[in-house]
Parts: sequence; C-alpha cells; structure tokens
Amino acid sequence: MKLNVTKIETGVYALEVEVGSTKWEEARAKAFKKLAQEVTIQGFRKGKAPEHLIKAKMDPAKELEEAIKVVLDDAFQFAIKESGHYPVTQPSYDVVKVSDKELTLKFSVVTAPVVKLGAYKDLEIGHEPIDVKDAAVEAKVQSYLSQNAELTLKEGAAALGDTVVLDFEGFVDDVAFEGGKAENHELELGSGQFIPGFEDALVGAVAGENRDVHVTFPENYHENLKGKKAVFKTKIHEIKAKQVPTLDDTFAASLGLPNVSDVASLRVHALFELTKEAESNERSAYVEKLLAKLRETTEFEIAEDIIHSEGHHMQHQLEDQVKAQGMTWDQYKTATGQNDQEIHDRFHEEARISIQNFLITSEIAKLEKIEVTDAEVDFEVSKMAQTYQMEEKKIREILGDNINNLKSDIRQRRIIDFLVENNK
Repeated sequence: MKLNVTKIETGVYALEVEVGSTKWEEARAKAFKKLAQEVTIQGFRKGKAPEHLIKAKMDPAKELEEAIKVVLDDAFQFAIKESGHYPVTQPSYDVVKVSDKELTLKFSVVTAPVVKLGAYKDLEIGHEPIDVKDAAVEAKVQSYLSQNAELTLKEGAAALGDTVVLDFEGFVDDVAFEGGKAENHELELGSGQFIPGFEDALVGAVAGENRDVHVTFPENYHENLKGKKAVFKTKIHEIKAKQVPTLDDTFAASLGLPNVSDVASLRVHALFELTKEAESNERSAYVEKLLAKLRETTEFEIAEDIIHSEGHHMQHQLEDQVKAQGMTWDQYKTATGQNDQEIHDRFHEEARISIQNFLITSEIAKLEKIEVTDAEVDFEVSKMAQTYQMEEKKIREILGDNINNLKSDIRQRRIIDFLVENNK
C-alpha cells in the first residue's frame, strides 16, 4: 500500500491510501466467496453453483461494498501508522478510484490538538494591591444587620424597602394573560423583582386597598407581551416593614461568628472576610491575565470541529438549565436580548479559550511532572467527609466514577498553584 498525506485545514488531514493490486484482488475474492453463500441458483446448493452463474446474479455494487469492507480497516491502520495522524473523532472515507485491479481510499481525519508552549515562568504579569476600604467594612457590618432583620406588620402607607403581601392579576386589552396572576405574593418594593414601574406604583398603598397598576412591558420581554401596555389589578393584604436590629455588643455576640464577642471584633471579622474575598478575587483575575498571556505566546493547532463540538456541548448544557428553570429557549433569548447566532458565537469563543487553557495547563503538567497521588485524593475525600459530616466510605460511594474528576480537579489546582508561584 502507498500513502499520500494532504493537510485540508488546521488539524484536519486527508490520508489517501492506494491499496496494492494483489491485496485488492484478495479482498474481492473474499467478498465474492462470502456473498456467494447468499445466492440461490436452482439446481445447486448455496455457494456450490459455477462462478459465472453466481456472478450473473450477484449485485455488483454490493460485491464492491463488501470488498471495500474487507480491506478498509487494514488500509486505515496503515494510513494512521505511516502518517502519525491519529484521529480524535470518527473518521470518514471516500472511494477515490476503483476498478478490478486497483482501489484508492481517502480518509478524512481530525487529529488531536497540538500545542507548542512559549515561556511560562518568570512572566511579569503584575498583582493588584489589596485595599479594603473602611466603607466596605461598614457595609459588611450593615449586611449582618440586614440579614437578621425581621418583617413586622406596618400601619400606614407602603414605602420603598417595605414588603407588601398582595393578590394580582394582569390584563392586556382587558384579557388576562398566562402567568400574570398570583395570590398572597410577598414583594419587597424597590427589589426590582417585577417589571419597571410596578413596584413604584405600589408606594403609598395601604392594607385593604385595591389598586390598578399600569405598566408597559419592556421590548426584551416575552414575545407575546413585549412592548405591550398592561394593567395589574391588585389587592393589598398587608404591609410589612423591616425591623433592623441595633448594632451593639449583644447583637454581635448573638451571630455566633468565630472570635466575635462585641462590635469591635465584628468589624475585625468583617475586615478579615472582605480581605479573604479580595485576595481570592485578585488571584482569580491574576490567573486569567496569566492564562491570557500564555495563550498569546503559545502556538496551537486545533481543528475547528473540536471547538465547534465543545461549543455545542456548552450550549446544550445551558439549554437544559433553562428548561429546568421552567423557561423556553425563546424566552431565554428574549430575556437576555441575544439571538441564536450571538449565542453560538459566544460559546464558540468560550470553547476555544477553554480548550486552549486545558492544552496549556496539561502541557505544563507534563513538562513539570505534576501528578496527583492517591494520598492526595484520600486527603481531599477526608476533607469532604468532615465538611459534610459523612463517612469517607459514603463520600466515595457518592463520587463513584467521578473520583477521577476529583483527581483531575486536584491536578488542575496544583498546576495553577505552580503558575502563580513561578510568575510575578
């Protein structure tokens, strides 16, 4: 057999195999012998009639197809072994030339991505300084108060920040529309849960009041309602106001936070939490900048089919999530203001970056011999058992085959740690 290799596009090759005449004749003979067993000729047992009679009744196209099957695997194995281009997706093939004496097959092969790393150590990326402002600490302290606020019945008119308990039903052109009705619904005014104008229109309402709320649906709303004027007929049952606790030592101690016994230590705790959060965010931003730099300096050969497949998988996952949330795909597109092409392009680019990042980190792990031991996996399982207060055996049962994913996650963390420690 002879081989000719042609690069079709990045990561895609045509492997053209010229099957030798002897091998092709042997394949045709095997095919004929096999198909002959299926031919019925009166007066002869199957497969025992003279060859010319069997030949006359045999479908030439079927005979050719069977002969190609006989030689196909050998031709393909020869092609990938000689070329060194191993497929990562199901290859396709075409018959280029065929006759009684010769056969030429062409295999289209999508190959594994190739990566050639640039420098990945001692890069000047630059860390951002961590600076937690006093205002942020006070806002964090106030959030503890807000999270522990209680709703109590309020006399008088509703104001922004109050919660109203109401029934409502929406109408467009005096016709009620689907999904526009609820009873005893709790709505915090100013929270932005409802369409613009709805919550503001309830400011000043009092318990027992019936109030018509006139709104216009946004242009990016559901297809059957976008841009339409509507009226919601509401019945206000209750008005509730937030009763925020007093910031004092008693409140601080009641939170049960570690090492917090008074307001002063609560502020220290808030500063500590905000600093940890800021450090985590800065590290994530640093890693993103570092990976972006590595993508710029790394040479890739990745077939577009691979990127397209990953992008399609990512979009399919989103579609499942949207469906699980009770939305249709059209409703999601309307709510986000995106069309199919824009979503496709977004996931295609995200897939490209994800694959490039994976190739970069995998190559670094190979060069730096970063591997994960069973002891490291055992330690991670132990931590999970403590966190969820479960036996390690149960954790392993839950993980099942996903224990390998855990190992991959640990390895990925170690690679990122290596990059952070070896760059500036």
